Amino acid sequence: MNHYFKQIPEVPTLVNSTNCIARLIDGIGFRYYWATKGLTEQDYTFSPGNGSMTLEALNLHIYDLAFISHKTFALTSDYKKESFDGFKSAREEILSLYEATSKHLKTLDNDDILNTYSVSPKSLNGDFPFWYMVNGHLADCLTHIGQLVSWRRISGNPQPKINVFLGR
Repeated sequence: MNHYFKQIPEVPTLVNSTNCIARLIDGIGFRYYWATKGLTEQDYTFSPGNGSMTLEALNLHIYDLAFISHKTFALTSDYKKESFDGFKSAREEILSLYEATSKHLKTLDNDDILNTYSVSPKSLNGDFPFWYMVNGHLADCLTHIGQLVSWRRISGNPQPKINVFLGR
């Protein structure tokens, strides 16, 4: 399957808030694509121990982060899926959510993101400016993608070699 995040999309020609957030999401999608490429059924159940989640449970947490990002930036009214037909279907949904979010952001004017988008976490009362998505959900996703990469290396199935700087 030829996927949007197999390579990171071309750099934008305009520097603005929407392109910066979209590029961050492109980086997340690219890193996630490769962190999960080639995982096996055995990998899905791997956990490094000490109360850590399995790769599959970690992937579901990444789905939650992708869904919230999509809901916040793409203004979706879709409902979060409660279950998937395995790891691969969850992976495809995550990649799809990040792709749609990135593409939507790239269509917006710079002021749109400042005036339209906010996040309302269930654990806190109120709406917060989109900036909280950057240090919250998006940064958290990068942390968990790093865990996927580390855990698959520990389990003996390292991530395919990529160049994260060039996005190839």
